[in-house]
Amino acid sequence: SLAEALLTWYTLFSVTSNAMDGLLKILKNHGHDDLPATVRTLRKTPRSVPITKKSGMEYVYLGIQTQLKKILNGVTPPDRPMLLSFNVDGLPLFSSSNRCLWPVLCATPIQGALKVFPVALTYGRSKPLDLDFLTDTLSELASLVRDGFEISGRRIAIAIKCVVCDAPAKALVKSTKLCSGYWGCDKCTQKVAWLGRVVYPHLNSPLRTDESFRWQDQPEHHHGQSVFLDVDINMVTQFPIDYMHQVCLGVMRRLILLWIRGDRRVRISAAQTSAISDRLVSLVSSIPSIFARKPRPLSDVDRWKATEFRQFLLYTGPVVLRGILRDDLFQHFLSFSVAISILVNPNSVEQFDYAKGLLKYFVSRGKDLYGGEFCVYNVHSMLHITDEAQKYGSLDECSAFPFENFLFQLKKLVRSGRNPMAQIVNRL
Repeated sequence: SLAEALLTWYTLFSVTSNAMDGLLKILKNHGHDDLPATVRTLRKTPRSVPITKKSGMEYVYLGIQTQLKKILNGVTPPDRPMLLSFNVDGLPLFSSSNRCLWPVLCATPIQGALKVFPVALTYGRSKPLDLDFLTDTLSELASLVRDGFEISGRRIAIAIKCVVCDAPAKALVKSTKLCSGYWGCDKCTQKVAWLGRVVYPHLNSPLRTDESFRWQDQPEHHHGQSVFLDVDINMVTQFPIDYMHQVCLGVMRRLILLWIRGDRRVRISAAQTSAISDRLVSLVSSIPSIFARKPRPLSDVDRWKATEFRQFLLYTGPVVLRGILRDDLFQHFLSFSVAISILVNPNSVEQFDYAKGLLKYFVSRGKDLYGGEFCVYNVHSMLHITDEAQKYGSLDECSAFPFENFLFQLKKLVRSGRNPMAQIVNRL
């Protein structure tokens, strides 16, 4: 109907309520008497949203099964178990406030496309005080994994694929030490060293296992018992290293900053920085629309997004650095670029072992080129990231990119600082 079409248009394009009210008045004056006079009536906005308090924050639970039935409405239910991926992360809603939204997001493939939806919303100052905001989600998840759910007369089985978080959020939900702690790596038992910052000096350390985590064989790694232990999930292998945060925003960003602002041994000149920037800008007309962003100069690197670092790593970097970056630094960068190019490609499974060797070389050679302080947590995690690609098929199968895109959509639902939780729930 016209009312439903208007409502969809209003939500998709973030039209203001005042503008929508004005449009409705115009339409009513031109014969559409069946339309309401205000968008509040059109949306049938509830008078109140059931907001409770959990973990010291405002909390609304939307439900896994409820959300799954919404996205499966009108879709043929799958024959195989539905694989669910989860994400927990903080999102600042306002630049002038420390108040954050901490949603619990879920994603599942529907007819070949990954569908992301919120399961729970938590909003308050900084971050949750404890993990109580996860208990509803995990309780329902355990029930769904055990019994499945029924839709259209068919019972759909549920399985957990993975939980994708950046390093701080992962430490929060697993109740472990941060990556800056002495026993902070969530994949191996290495104790860190201090070289002006926390570094991981060793290339071969005993790996953690799902069993050793549950038994807390290394108590120095743990803060307590995670609520995820109550669910049938592997606490090491199903919490993958996130390629978006640790490769793109982590290692690639670190390399660029070392080249343009690092120690004199590896820093390039202002003229070389300008030459690389000129090459990047010259590629703008050649970048197809499938890429999220066009190249920007290195002077804007502090404002680059993860997709821009990914583009530089996989596509433009090997072109624009050649002949300008010192040869040994360029060859070192190429080993990283080739390895990640292999790991993001699901058709390159037979080359994953080669990529693992390249990344081991990248870490060890990086210590020689940039010094021992190069091996921070993000760089160290490159020793383990091949295991994630081998388990899930490629790094894009367990990355935070789709979740981050959805977080941006959530943020657009907030128009003012007055009761943002109610705004998000109503507009969802």
